[in-house]
Amino acid sequence: MNEYAFVLGSNWLLSIAELLAHVQDRGLGVTLVDHSRHIAILDVKEKLDNNQIVDIQSSLGGCYKTGRVIYRYDIDVVRNAFPVDGKLTKEDRDELIKMPWLPRVWQNPRAKKIKFGVSTYPEFDGRSAIQYRRFTRTMDEQIKSALIEKGARKVDYFAYDKPDKRVTERMNLALWPKSIAENNLLFPPNSEILAAFTAKYLYFARTLVVYDSALQQYRDESRPYISSEISTSPKICRTLLNLAGARPGDTVLDPFCGTGTLLMEAAMLGMKVIGVDIESNQVQGTKSNLIWFGKDAGQRVDFEVIRGDARELSKLVKKRVDAIAFEPSLGPIYSKPPKRGDVEASVRELTELYRTVLTQAAEILHPEGRVAMTIPVIVTDGGTTSIEVREMLKGTGFEVYKLLPSGLIQSRSEGDKRLRINPDRDLLPERKRGQFVQRALIALTK
Repeated sequence: MNEYAFVLGSNWLLSIAELLAHVQDRGLGVTLVDHSRHIAILDVKEKLDNNQIVDIQSSLGGCYKTGRVIYRYDIDVVRNAFPVDGKLTKEDRDELIKMPWLPRVWQNPRAKKIKFGVSTYPEFDGRSAIQYRRFTRTMDEQIKSALIEKGARKVDYFAYDKPDKRVTERMNLALWPKSIAENNLLFPPNSEILAAFTAKYLYFARTLVVYDSALQQYRDESRPYISSEISTSPKICRTLLNLAGARPGDTVLDPFCGTGTLLMEAAMLGMKVIGVDIESNQVQGTKSNLIWFGKDAGQRVDFEVIRGDARELSKLVKKRVDAIAFEPSLGPIYSKPPKRGDVEASVRELTELYRTVLTQAAEILHPEGRVAMTIPVIVTDGGTTSIEVREMLKGTGFEVYKLLPSGLIQSRSEGDKRLRINPDRDLLPERKRGQFVQRALIALTK
């Protein structure tokens, strides 16, 4: 088996859906064999080289780290070795700290200066039968002692044990990508070790590549044209591109290009891009951003940005495109939950807009191409209201491309609702706290 561990974003289901779509489109034989709310374990039939792994991780919007699995333990061993309640079992603690997997990371540590860190990813956040903090510190100390015993000249480890930057009421025991980059932990003999917990196992994996958060921040802050009111996050743009099946060399269309964030992400992945927007200032801003990106990255960007109405795509775009990905207008912005009746008129207008745009998109999209888009999910005073997908697709020539295909999923965690995967989904939510206009992502095929 060739098992790989992928560290998932906060929307773990969407991260898994994107990951499976991406690797399936690359023709890789994969199965999701295990998962938690933080980790996906993929069994890949082909053995991947480092360049392939870097390409996969670099293309994803919803995964932060990728590592090669080097060992696993039955979860009962860890529960007995680091119990929250009751007395530990010495035999199980001894089994863990033997670390037979250590030579797979450090074959010959003699006379070397080594820096490392153990990043722990629990099964899910909340109360657990395992003392994750004590487990992490014990592994850090045991690895350090073992490397010194094997002749390492100097060994230092890095640990993160503070409130999570995103949700302050929970603890985080994993190193952030920025810390890993700053301390060169991915360059041998240094290393980051992923300790990934699921319902059945503890997996140890050696990190191979991490998400470049510093580069994303630099692009966001340095590009010449920024509009926070209409910009879509680069991560969601990457996810949309993957759900649309876009590959390097493809021509990608964004019919609501706004500030051009999605087009920049596509260009970075080696794609040719076409943007359409009805606002002239958005068109000029997108052009400025793409020109800036090309100069900054030192690469030629093949792009075209057109001012026009997305409802007339077939007149505006004179060539076939391989993939279409976009976030359309999501309707009014609300400062408090709107009345359900007030929202229904907006939903009808948006449904008509999306249907018209998709009908036009079908005329210029390659027969084998896909569309990925967001649709609004509006939190009203009477529950949530959204677009009725069948009504939106009526007469467009598109049908739903199922996300989380059952044929690729062995791991579903039927027992615990917090970990359950219901496969073959029409769409997946992408929520942000405090917003009354939420989003869902959907992919379409002819």
